[in-house]
Amino acid sequence: MVLHGETTASTFVPARPFRLNAGPVHGYILMSDGKTKYLSELKAGDEVAVVSSDGAVRAVAIGRLKIERRPHVLLSLSANGVDKATVFLQQAETVRLMTGAGPVAVTELEVGATVRGVASLGGRHIGKRIGSSVVEK
Repeated sequence: MVLHGETTASTFVPARPFRLNAGPVHGYILMSDGKTKYLSELKAGDEVAVVSSDGAVRAVAIGRLKIERRPHVLLSLSANGVDKATVFLQQAETVRLMTGAGPVAVTELEVGATVRGVASLGGRHIGKRIGSSVVEK
């Protein structure tokens, strides 16, 4: 799934174009080299992949990381009617997913909403793509 940066002001906070709420520390993020890392493994200076609205990908260095306890929601994602993944995201109006119509806050998502995402073929081991199948539950 594609998270939207906090570039849109809300009733609670101003726009913060340098910020992204990526979720709990056990989540994955796509690095600029095509590998994945757990959020807990990231450090300042690491380069992550950032995708523009037209699909162009660029590398962006992390300035800092902040880990804190917050309430989360569990989202179940599917593709073509087949369950594919679950993800926890902070329950906040500033956390938005990309849809065909633009960013939508997780607090405003409805059951059956279509969000943008990237399917990774094959499995991964230590962040690298491997040729075998992997099941995560």
